[in-house]
Amino acid sequence: MRRKTLEIQVLNVFSSLAGSLASLAFLASLAIWSALALGCADTSGGEPRVRVVPNRAEPPPVLGGIPPDKQAEIQLVLQQRDTQTLKCYQDVLNEKHDRAFKGSVFVMLTVEPSGHPSDVTVVGGSLNNPEVASCLVEKIKEFEFPAIPNKGSMQYEYRFQPAY
Repeated sequence: MRRKTLEIQVLNVFSSLAGSLASLAFLASLAIWSALALGCADTSGGEPRVRVVPNRAEPPPVLGGIPPDKQAEIQLVLQQRDTQTLKCYQDVLNEKHDRAFKGSVFVMLTVEPSGHPSDVTVVGGSLNNPEVASCLVEKIKEFEFPAIPNKGSMQYEYRFQPAY
C-alpha cells in the first residue's frame, strides 16, 4: 500500500512539473514574440519618436535683470524718497482742489550697474495726469540706487490720494 501511495505522489509531482514547464514554455515564447514585434516598428518616418535631452550640470548663467535682494533695496530708496515724489502729486492737487483726484501711477525704471537710472517711463495706472507723470519721471532720474551686477528693469507703483 505504501508503494502505491508513493507511486501516486511521484506521478502528481511529474504532472505538476509538466504543467509548470508548459506554462514556462508558453511565457518564454510570448516574450520572444513580443521582442520580435517591438523590433519591427517602423522608424523610417524621418523624425525620431523620442528625443533625448541632456541634463545640464549647472544652471544657465544669469544674463541680466535685478536680483531680488537688490530690488528690495531699490524699493526702499523709492519709499525713502516718497516725500519728493509726493510733491509732484501735491502741486497738481493744490491747483485742482478736487478730492476725487487720486489714483495710482506705475513707473518702469531701468537701472545701470552703477546704480544710475538710465530710463524711467510711466507705464500705466489710474491717475492719468501728464503733469504728475512727467514730474515723477524727472524726480526718479535724479535718484541714486545701489549698484547692481547687471543692467535691469523693474516696475514700481505709486498710490496718491488727498490727505484731507
